Amino acid sequence: MGQSTQRFFAGFLMFLFFMGFSIPTRAQEPNAPSSQSLQGLVDLMENPEKREAFVKDLKNLIETKKAVESKGEKQAAGTDPKDEKQLVIVRHAFDQFENISRDLKNSLAATIHVAGRIPLTVADIGAFFDNRENLTRLLTLSLVTSGAILIALLAGLLLRPAVKMVTGKMKAFPARLFWGIVRVVLSVTPYACLWVFFTLFSRIFPSFQEGTNLLVLFFTLLFLYRAVMAAFRVLLSPEESYFRLLPLEDEDANYLSIWARRFAIYSFFYFMATRFLQWSDTATALYPQIRVFFLVGFPLMLTIFILQVAREIRIRKIATAGEDTEKNHPQNRWVVLAIRYWPILGLGYAWAIFLSLMFTFEKGFLYLFHATLGTVIALLFIVFLLRFLDWMLLRLFKVNERVSQRFPGMEEKVNRYVLIIKKGLTIAIVLVGAGAIGHIWGIPVAAFVASETGATIILRAIAVLITFALVLFIIEMSQVISDYLLKERKVGKKKKKTTQKQQTFIPVIKTAVQIVTGFVGGIIILERLGVNTAPILAGAGIVGLAVGFGAQTLVKDLINGLFILFEESIRVGDFAMVDSKGGVVEAVGLRTVKLRDVHGTVHVIPNSSINTLSNFSKIFSRTLMDIGVAYRENVDDVIEILKEVGEDLCKDPDHGPNILEPLEIFGLDRFEDSAVIIRARFKTKPLKQWGIKREFYRRLKKVFDERGIEIPFPHRTIYMGEPKEGPSPPLHVRMEEDEKASESSGPIAP
Repeated sequence: MGQSTQRFFAGFLMFLFFMGFSIPTRAQEPNAPSSQSLQGLVDLMENPEKREAFVKDLKNLIETKKAVESKGEKQAAGTDPKDEKQLVIVRHAFDQFENISRDLKNSLAATIHVAGRIPLTVADIGAFFDNRENLTRLLTLSLVTSGAILIALLAGLLLRPAVKMVTGKMKAFPARLFWGIVRVVLSVTPYACLWVFFTLFSRIFPSFQEGTNLLVLFFTLLFLYRAVMAAFRVLLSPEESYFRLLPLEDEDANYLSIWARRFAIYSFFYFMATRFLQWSDTATALYPQIRVFFLVGFPLMLTIFILQVAREIRIRKIATAGEDTEKNHPQNRWVVLAIRYWPILGLGYAWAIFLSLMFTFEKGFLYLFHATLGTVIALLFIVFLLRFLDWMLLRLFKVNERVSQRFPGMEEKVNRYVLIIKKGLTIAIVLVGAGAIGHIWGIPVAAFVASETGATIILRAIAVLITFALVLFIIEMSQVISDYLLKERKVGKKKKKTTQKQQTFIPVIKTAVQIVTGFVGGIIILERLGVNTAPILAGAGIVGLAVGFGAQTLVKDLINGLFILFEESIRVGDFAMVDSKGGVVEAVGLRTVKLRDVHGTVHVIPNSSINTLSNFSKIFSRTLMDIGVAYRENVDDVIEILKEVGEDLCKDPDHGPNILEPLEIFGLDRFEDSAVIIRARFKTKPLKQWGIKREFYRRLKKVFDERGIEIPFPHRTIYMGEPKEGPSPPLHVRMEEDEKASESSGPIAP
């Protein structure tokens, strides 16, 4: 307590000096006047100068009382309480400006009167110290005060190790708040002891009642000052950042600590000085003017503080402007406007409060004070609700890692709708908070809500929100059900795949449900908003009829698409031939069918143009094979080879499971120019026929080569006319070489 103790004693000695000027006029108890006070009253009445000064004081007091009473009568005369509450600030401001000149005149007269009474006051001080009884009481008061101060100093010395121990425990962040409160309590305990023991000693050893009351006020204000400074020291911790509770930089924390100390010291001085003047008879007439003079210091200090903070914020904003890549973002524009205009609003608000106090406008000050306090409480409650909302949504809708692995898209969907719920609840909380703040400031929010119009608006808004939430719920549930039905599921140890019918119908039904839900929800919302939906529905019907007549091809597409879907002529994944286009079916819709051929080309075919539709993968498939051999080969031997190759292919682990039935051989099918054709076929699973056919041909070619079976190719046989049983005569060919041509051709290349 080194520097703080010195400041304490300096303030206390200054207080005793000021107190000496207020005690002479109140040295004796009012209920038990002494003989000296009665003798002083007789001397006052006998002395013409003192008597005249006393009469002037009484006249000034009467004028002041009349002025105050007339102001109160003007304020309360014939006004409606609601209008008075709303216009009280403006009306009283005009009344105060009307009375400024009269107050200045009275103040000047009171100043002259007080200056004239200075010699009398000095004489009274001398008479006070000449009285032995007064000196005895003053000594008693001094001893009582000194004893209380010594106890406070001893308590401070004893608690110093505890304060250091608590400060060391504040390094851990979770317990920093608790130990910070303990540190504040330990820091103000010596000043609490000072107040308690002084009050106790003053009752045991009574002295001057007025002096005792002033010292009690002094110690009370000292206790409050030290409590405020200890709290700011814990919150800001300007010396050591790791003890700091608020997330501030060192420079900002030191700056706020300095200004907090300035405001606390000036508040201590203001309340002590004004209370001293209220208890002093010497400066009673000048009290309003002195009070205004001291009170001006608060808005002046606030003005300096706000302007300095605004300048620092502007400098930092300019320094970071080059790093901002989104200068035109709406949020940045709002920030710029707030930085530019908040000092004006802050200064206007501060001066409005203190001007109300300066002009002794108690109603206006109380109105502003209560409204400000209510606004701060409402804002803190709104912030608390928003933080609690974030915490609650995070806990309620948190998707653990196990669920995320089982359902990969679940977390994204949950976060999307949690964001919608959070924004909706945030808007609701802000609107309710804004209504509460408006009610605090006198805006008739409660009356509007209770009125028929307000109730209608609120009920319709709730109905719209419920309808919107219901529409979102149905759309999301349709999506969830669709994903669930299309997902592969395990049945025992096997995976159950979705059928092609499900893959075709489920997306169509989901889209239809979402469109119908959105349309019906939009109509209901418009109706809740007061829009007449009958013309809209009638217009939609007329437009639909006109579109139906004007777009007959589209209607035909839709009708054909419905029949294709319900009859399951083709499904997604089938290989189909639609008119002259063939390929894998990628989509079957209400209007078109999409095919992708072997080259990767996508063919979009309107349903109305489909005349013939061939599906190559309905339940099962067949692959038909025509095998040609030379005329000279034995057909029976070839058929046996075909059976052998077919059996081997059925036993193959890769291709065998895709073959539903063994090779079926029809026999010799036809004669062609250079070959005889033997027909056979396989029954396979859908879309497996081409792979089976290619593998069968590959194996058959290999066996034919091994066994010398000729696979015919286009050639011509010349018949020489010999009888059936006789051999064919030889064909003699004579080659003549053109000598001239050989001579002119030159050497042959190696």
